[in-house]
Amino acid sequence: MKRLHAVFVAAPLCLFVDSCGSPDSGSEPRVIDSVSPYSSLSDRELTARYFARLVELQSLYEEMEAANKLRDYQTVHAKAGDGLEKARDARNLARHLDDSASRRERLKGIDRIVSDLEHLVRVTGS
Repeated sequence: MKRLHAVFVAAPLCLFVDSCGSPDSGSEPRVIDSVSPYSSLSDRELTARYFARLVELQSLYEEMEAANKLRDYQTVHAKAGDGLEKARDARNLARHLDDSASRRERLKGIDRIVSDLEHLVRVTGS
């Protein structure tokens, strides 16, 4: 009876251990093409970089505003394009935050900025 009980316990365990092995153990290991440069950063580092991008965006906004007053739409277009790159970078930073509440809050704000800059690039490009 004890032997039968041991077989019933050991058989599922053996099947489980066997199923944990990789299905293509004879083939070469998979190579990851690219890893985000942000994945190894802490939330504190990500947040610091995120806010640094926002400061850069604020500076670009002031330059765009001055160029707009002078009706220099080529400069506005160029600055909006630069701002769009920085805003997208800030969005990528925000996406890697571990804290879901902070991530949601930051993404909500930066998505609006990206949308506005995309619109500005389209309008000033024509």
